[in-house]
Amino acid sequence: MSPRTPPPPSAPASGRSGRGARGGYTVGDARRRSIIEVAVKHFADRGYHAASMARIAEEVGITQPGVLHHFRTKEQLMLAVLEHRDALASEREFARRPRSAVEALRTLVRLVEFNGSQPGLLRMFTTLAGEAADPGHPAHAYFTGRYALVLGLIEESLRGGSESGELRGGIDHGALAKEIAAVMDGLQIQWCLRPDSVDMTGQFRQYADRLIRSITPDGRGLDEEPPAPAPDSPAPAALWREQAGTGRSAVEERAGSRRADILLAALEVFAERGFRGAPLAAVAERAGLSQQGLLHYFPSKERLLVGMLDLRERIDSLRILAEGGTSPRLEHIVQLAEYNATRPGVLQAFTVLAAESVTEGHPARAYFVERYARVRELAGAALRAELGDTLPGGLTPAEGAALLLAVQDGAQLQWLLDPAAVSLPALVEAFARLLGKRERPRAVTGRDPVSPPPL
Repeated sequence: MSPRTPPPPSAPASGRSGRGARGGYTVGDARRRSIIEVAVKHFADRGYHAASMARIAEEVGITQPGVLHHFRTKEQLMLAVLEHRDALASEREFARRPRSAVEALRTLVRLVEFNGSQPGLLRMFTTLAGEAADPGHPAHAYFTGRYALVLGLIEESLRGGSESGELRGGIDHGALAKEIAAVMDGLQIQWCLRPDSVDMTGQFRQYADRLIRSITPDGRGLDEEPPAPAPDSPAPAALWREQAGTGRSAVEERAGSRRADILLAALEVFAERGFRGAPLAAVAERAGLSQQGLLHYFPSKERLLVGMLDLRERIDSLRILAEGGTSPRLEHIVQLAEYNATRPGVLQAFTVLAAESVTEGHPARAYFVERYARVRELAGAALRAELGDTLPGGLTPAEGAALLLAVQDGAQLQWLLDPAAVSLPALVEAFARLLGKRERPRAVTGRDPVSPPPL
């Protein structure tokens, strides 16, 4: 998603370089690279908590102490893997600083295209980023620092564009940077789950082109040269909460039952460790039961996961809306973001599980594939009902729905990593208004980071 970003100062060093006197790679360098390449696959397939240093060592063909000779801890290996991923992107697309805001967006489009050519690395990054929403995850500080730096670089490019006259004035550069990052991350999750369900590169290119046209003074697009530089409150949600209250009441009514206690305990433990890294014993302990007592209600870990996913569906606002016979509208999707911001624990658990489910063989993969397809269809119906078969900028309702869902997912991840820096409802609301507007507004405020060009 971004240029190379070093780990936070608190992160341990990833080890000695192992270079010889003449600067060539030694056997130690080759071994380190082999370990990193194998670790990429294991972190992508199982996440951080469930990945095993012993299995990584076995696949590399060395002993576990051999791995520990190069990487003293699993955390250190994970950080080296993340550095490796960022270095590949940096060498390919960020060898030099973009000269303009338009060029910065072009660079991000090329980066999305590159990410699509590296599915293993992208799945690993998506999995670890989702897991890192838990403040106790060893990569939490890395991703928090990374997002702060990346958002700052995007914001700097946009601000420079406004100051030079390349972009028009009145833009909230910080809010727009968050939106761009959210679209990238959200599309990645959908693509990792099912690559044939969304054209990740095409969708982001269309978004970037439409965005640039909306903020350049003469409406020039992504592939056109920019002009020469010039000389020296969230919408009310009372109705939504009233509708969603039914779901919360249902949960509260069952809160005293052992089954509900176990499900809520699983929600917390899965949020912290993901599905594969969460032992049943930890869930049982959190619920105040023995492991045997837990198995009386849920005979396997997979059955517990299914029960927890069903719990989420029972309190999910979009599901209530659909089953209640109410036609979905853009305002309902915005209100969903407001509602989600009131339940960070649930949001964290499902961000972790959605990211983890992109891995092969994950028991929740089918659930999330089906759920994303259903929510895209629901959001597409909302857009078609309000705006017709062609949205502002030429998007189809299906394309707009994929982008809207991407913004929502990406904003959720940013918000979980740093709630003080990101307003989840405001970011989703601003993008929803962008999709719904046909006229060009006079100015852009902090609540409305971009505006579409006139049709």
